[in-house]
Amino acid sequence: MKKAGKSAFFAGLVFICSSFPSSPLISSAIAEEKPSASAEGLLASTEEMIEHLILQIDRQSDNSPEIKENYQESGKNFFSSIPNIKPVPGAITSHFGQRFHPVYNTMLFHAGVDFSAAIGTRVQATGSGVIAFSGYDKGYGEKVVINHGYGFETVYAHLSKSLVRQGQRVNRGEIIALTGNSGVSTGPHLHYEVRKHNVKVNPTAYFFNGGNPSKFITNETISAEANGSNS
Repeated sequence: MKKAGKSAFFAGLVFICSSFPSSPLISSAIAEEKPSASAEGLLASTEEMIEHLILQIDRQSDNSPEIKENYQESGKNFFSSIPNIKPVPGAITSHFGQRFHPVYNTMLFHAGVDFSAAIGTRVQATGSGVIAFSGYDKGYGEKVVINHGYGFETVYAHLSKSLVRQGQRVNRGEIIALTGNSGVSTGPHLHYEVRKHNVKVNPTAYFFNGGNPSKFITNETISAEANGSNS
């Protein structure tokens, strides 16, 4: 390294380190440096100072109000997006899992839960997100799908009317549709699904108890109508 290059290098390093005068690690590293040090020792000492400098920057970043605010905002977005309320207030009439299908008269896997609901009952989004689908879909009938991000989607089926359009952003609790009896169905109800990373999961695992938000509802009992529940 030429003399001019050395001067510029150390001038830059001193300038950077002077930005963190409170660091005893950097100060001691500079104080211990001697002009007569070998090239290898000089390089090792310089690398050590840089490591100490990076460490102090990381610590200051951890204490930065701006960074903390960004993390908090990210957390708010995450929790508002997770589907964690019931889409309608009615009782669950058919649960997630294997069941005897009331239309096809055979044992089939039920990919969601069915809620008892009169035609025209207002359906609310169970988490914030973007409408991924709004329209008619074969056995589902009139259907709405919300993409909540973070790998989550929810499905609302057998509707009488959708009140949203594809690409629209909605918030948790916003009314997105009215219940009905469309598609393969034996009577008015809402079929509701939760999908996590394209895998259909039990929606009841994501219902919070309103009186105790920190506890999930996981022990819903099947109503008396379940044996003759709608599809």
